[in-house]
Amino acid sequence: MLRHQSPNFDRTSFLSGPSEMAGRIRGFDWSGHPLGTPEEWPSALRSALGIALDSAFPTCIYWGSELRLLYNDAWSSIPGPRHPGCLGEPAAEVWSDIWHIIEPQFTQAISSGQGVYLRDQMLPMRRFGVEEETYWTYNFTPIRLDDGSIGGIFNSGQETTADVLQRGKAHLLLELSDLFRTAPPMEELRDRALSLLGEHLGADRVGMRSGEGFPVIALWCAPDVETLGDQAASAPIDARIWHALLDGHVMKLDGTDPARAETERAVLHQLGVTSALALPWLDEGRTEAVIFVHSMRPRHWTDIEIQTVDDVLARLMTLLERARAAERQRLMNREINHRSRNLLSVVLAMVRLARIEAPEMMRAKLMERISALSRNNALLSDHSWEPVTLNQLLDQELGPYLGNEVNVSLDGPEVVLSSDASQAMGMVLHELVTNAAKHGALKEAGGQLDVRWALLDGARLRIDWTETCPFPVGGDGLEDAGFGSRLLHLMVERQMNGSLAMDLTPTGLACVIDMPWTDGRDEAE
Repeated sequence: MLRHQSPNFDRTSFLSGPSEMAGRIRGFDWSGHPLGTPEEWPSALRSALGIALDSAFPTCIYWGSELRLLYNDAWSSIPGPRHPGCLGEPAAEVWSDIWHIIEPQFTQAISSGQGVYLRDQMLPMRRFGVEEETYWTYNFTPIRLDDGSIGGIFNSGQETTADVLQRGKAHLLLELSDLFRTAPPMEELRDRALSLLGEHLGADRVGMRSGEGFPVIALWCAPDVETLGDQAASAPIDARIWHALLDGHVMKLDGTDPARAETERAVLHQLGVTSALALPWLDEGRTEAVIFVHSMRPRHWTDIEIQTVDDVLARLMTLLERARAAERQRLMNREINHRSRNLLSVVLAMVRLARIEAPEMMRAKLMERISALSRNNALLSDHSWEPVTLNQLLDQELGPYLGNEVNVSLDGPEVVLSSDASQAMGMVLHELVTNAAKHGALKEAGGQLDVRWALLDGARLRIDWTETCPFPVGGDGLEDAGFGSRLLHLMVERQMNGSLAMDLTPTGLACVIDMPWTDGRDEAE
């Protein structure tokens, strides 16, 4: 087989290949160099380097007493910007940042004469101006001269940083899953998740912003690291960066973006850190929370680190939302039970207070009042059980009479009622409107109904109901006075803890309701 090789070869034929590094070595001025010219190199070096230059696997050779560097194309990316200036340079100078780690490994290989194999060795390299946590699997194999002595080291290997970080990320996510399964209180769960993330990343601070104005709602700090100052904790960062976050963009503040270097320096100074990372959490296109990571030392955030933070944020927010949904469901079930009992108690009271009379008439009156109760319930249901206003209840009851030949005047501020107060007030208004339609101001054309209400000291609600009838008023002015009057007193005095005063004037019914009031919007929160 060897007869197929080119007959044109000499002592430098090992450099005749087309690779970039073969060309660089051919063109390098070796005169006066400690290694001498390639023609003078020992056969062991020429043979080993020829194998390296023809290999597609990252390979280099450290040769001579100073372990000067020679390498192939595949290895040229490993030293970063040190390439190609590191060609022919001593290993201690090329790898000054990690020499304290690899020197003992060189010494072991040379002193023992045996190869040294390292798997996932962490090497804190400074290839691009900042220290990086890198991992490598490689070997150091002695190269022997003709006399049996060791002339250099054959080194091949590859970076395994991505694999190591992915395994670390998987371990972190498993820890989080174990934590989530124990279902601790939500604040404790959130704080523990942030601390696990901070420890995994070797960060100095990890925190979360959320809510109106995005204040810091949770913060983990490494030992001996100060918390954020009041201004940095309460105020958002630079407006342009902040708006980019709110638009859903990841923010890496580590000096890798020359276009905003000055802005980054100002923000990092405000935060009191050297590098920072921030990721938003979006729900239906809107940023609801931001998680941030701070480092006191310079570092470039890797894609895997960003993905790790993103995965932790996604799992945490999903779990928090699930917990909030469960809490809402629990509260809703409790509220439904509470409201059902209230409804039943009102229905039972109506039945109990009803005057015994002809069955059909008694049935019709009960059905009418239960229907009114049902409408009030439907109004709340249509608003997803959110609080409703006094105006909405009045519009519901007076709607059929508006625009007719009676004048209805409503005046008062917006008053939001709680769900319980809405049900009771709906029944009260139904009784008053029904009575006015059959015996009072809403019965004939020309009638006048004035409803005025006001909030007294922000804690009490007063409603003035005044009817002016176009005909003489007789009797007590209330249909089924015994039942209607008792039901009104029941709703106002017992259900709403208020007071009810009714007076039948010569022109019609005048009614004053005074009751405690709390803003129904507080209930919704």
